[in-house]
Amino acid sequence: MPRVTYHRPDGRSRTVDAAPGESVMLAAVGTAVPGILGERGGGLACATCHVFVAAPWRALAGAPHSMEDDMLDMTVTERGPGSRLCCEIAMPEALDGIDVQIAAVQA
Repeated sequence: MPRVTYHRPDGRSRTVDAAPGESVMLAAVGTAVPGILGERGGGLACATCHVFVAAPWRALAGAPHSMEDDMLDMTVTERGPGSRLCCEIAMPEALDGIDVQIAAVQA
């Protein structure tokens, strides 16, 4: 089972298991990771799951697709390298061990 480590703005981190194919957001919400709100349950309906994918994982996680990119542009104030909406990152085994930084401000 692939694992995701969420790093909070306060420096604390938490690692959780994700079912293969499950989104990084659903893995967080299902295990009550603080800072990932996922208010709309995924599907690009909001931006309350903004994270920064750590540099070593960005190529494997992929770049935001056009609709995700538009949502980030419209809603995120602290966009930077690796910015993603984690509802759009599926967890294949290849992403086992991925690190994401939770954005300090969620839309």
